Amino acid sequence: MRLLKFDSLDRVREKLKEIGVDKVALHLMEAKGICYGILIKNCKFYHANILKQEALSLGIDCAVEKDVITAKTKESNCLILGDVKRLYKLSEKLRNQNFEFLRNLAYKMKKQLDGVIKSEFIFKFGNEEMSLKDRFLIMGILNVTPDSFSDGGEYFDIDKALKRVEEMVNNGADIIDIGGESTRPFSEPVGLDEELRRVIPVIEAIKREFKNVVLSIDTYKSKVAKEALDRGVEIVNDISGLGFDEKLIEVLASSDCGIVEMHIKGSPKNMQKDPYYDDVVSEINDKFSEILSKIKNAGIDENRVVLDPGIGFGKRFEHNLEILNNIEAFKVWGRPILIGTSRKSFIGGVLNIKNPKDRLFGTIASNVLAFAKGAHVFRVHDVKVHKEALMLTESILREKI
Repeated sequence: MRLLKFDSLDRVREKLKEIGVDKVALHLMEAKGICYGILIKNCKFYHANILKQEALSLGIDCAVEKDVITAKTKESNCLILGDVKRLYKLSEKLRNQNFEFLRNLAYKMKKQLDGVIKSEFIFKFGNEEMSLKDRFLIMGILNVTPDSFSDGGEYFDIDKALKRVEEMVNNGADIIDIGGESTRPFSEPVGLDEELRRVIPVIEAIKREFKNVVLSIDTYKSKVAKEALDRGVEIVNDISGLGFDEKLIEVLASSDCGIVEMHIKGSPKNMQKDPYYDDVVSEINDKFSEILSKIKNAGIDENRVVLDPGIGFGKRFEHNLEILNNIEAFKVWGRPILIGTSRKSFIGGVLNIKNPKDRLFGTIASNVLAFAKGAHVFRVHDVKVHKEALMLTESILREKI
């Protein structure tokens, strides 16, 4: 006998096919192999009772506060527990309820289940279109700043920047992310002219020397993004989640670039001044919903968007750990997830390491875990070791060489 724990429908399918299950039965059985919990906060007691009854009628369950049934408790959080097939059936049943709250819940349940279960996690930029469902991308960091927390001043010179790009490309970087403004905690913003002076010559030099390299510009300023895109940059990496420059969405809409949108609480200057969340994962997802609504309203194809929960950006030590342990919760949007843990202070906090450059092993561990939990893009300083670590992780997860 062997106890199995499945983390994806693909893994369930593989085992069913090994047994030799009929194709018709395969479709009927596969969704029973994956179970999820769906947490709904602040339900009215009568909504909670209906959820409980409907869940039980399908052979799954809904946990509620013990006095909901007597109406002594007027509101309760609800935790629905069940396999994918019956969670879908529950969403279908809730669509026919008289209560608008439950009908809206049905829509959200189906959309979020579809995002996790059915999405191919397409990423489009320019003429490129790729599914990240079964692969990962490495984004190599190139800071052309004097004051970045880990490598400030090291690649300020164009020749040094080019040498660094060559090294990262040879080591397997899929994307080079160029930043001209440090966004470390408590940093001051850089003026527009200075940021342009730092990044544009480097972009032009890279495009001359490396014809096929994919470049990303790490900026929230619309003017910097526009100038970078005009010089062939393919991706805009915006730490602000469309929150710092209202004209940036117009630049993105007029381009076919890839887009990375990150969650941040506050600004780099004040984000680490006592950040607080009732539920960090839920609040990040609320922000992602807002970002994707702006994207949709601007007429931008959602397949161009990657989401980044913003490790270290307005997050306490424990928030970063919770984010990494719950990455699958961000996949409900059907968008690829970017993780940026490289050399960050929470790793130093766990391992008691002060020098950011000594946090390599901790960074690798965090990214391997993030990949196993469903992240797709990894923004790192150390490309070669991450390429190798993630390739091995992928082989183990897929049981393929």
